[in-house]
Formats: sequence, structure tokens, C-alpha cells
Amino acid sequence: YILDLRNNPGGLLIQAQKISDFFLDDGEIVSTKGRKSKENRKSFAERYYKGDIIEGRPLIVLINNGSASASEIVAGALQDHKRAILLGETTFGKGSVQSIIPLKNRGAIRLTVSKYYLPSGKSISEIGVLPDIKVEEDDEEFLINTETDNQLNYAIGLLIG
Repeated sequence: YILDLRNNPGGLLIQAQKISDFFLDDGEIVSTKGRKSKENRKSFAERYYKGDIIEGRPLIVLINNGSASASEIVAGALQDHKRAILLGETTFGKGSVQSIIPLKNRGAIRLTVSKYYLPSGKSISEIGVLPDIKVEEDDEEFLINTETDNQLNYAIGLLIG
């Protein structure tokens, strides 16, 4: 199986937890740490699904600099649990949890309240997730999911041997 998270800017934390849980039997998925210890949270597999839905079959996750936030959580959790091989380029590094506080003038303030941490304890913030196999986009002709997609072609080659 190939999970393509390239250019995925992320989304809601709950969605990252659910997608990670698809492929994990158990273990931590992500933790958040704030300024106060009572704000700290941990999320574990088997909360939404009962075990790996592809039953241990090979899984390659494609990542690049456009992979951010929730997609980095998924990639990092699967890598830390040695459930997937990450292939491509280092991710963006958006590892912060933000709250949006509405203002009376119809504006808002986006406030960072905590940071994401992978099961290994590594922070995603400003570092990103490193691929296990670095495959850079080939050249200006590169287009995702076409014949010029050398990252996808490399992943397919690994799977079919």
C-alpha cells in the first residue's frame, strides 16, 4: 500500500489520530505539551479501530515539504512504530497546536497553545519529519501521480520488487 501525503497541509488533530489508528494495532500516536502540565494530552491507537486494517502488509508513505501538521503526525507515528517506510523529502515542520480567539471587531487572534510530539518524543515543530528513503523531485518536469513522478515510481518499485 502507498499512502500519499505529499502537499497535504494537514487538518484536524482528530483526523490524524483516526488515520494513524487505521494502520496501528496499539501504542501512542501523538502527544501535545502545553505550558501547564494539565494541558498535556496523549492519543493512543485502538481508540477508533481494532487493529491494523491492512493486517501488516507493506506500507509506504510519500512525504514532501508540502506535508504539514496533521499529515506529519500520521507519517511520524507510522515511522516511529516502524509500521511504514517514509519516502520522499523532509516535511514542513508545523508542529504547533493553535486556538483561534474571536475578537469583538470580528477579527481573531491565533494563539499557539501547545506543541505536537511524536511517540519517540521528537518535536515536529520547525524540524519536520525525515524520510527513511530520501528521493527528491527529479526536475522541472516533475508532476505528482504522472509518469514523471519519480517518488511514486520508486515506491511502486519497492513494493513489486
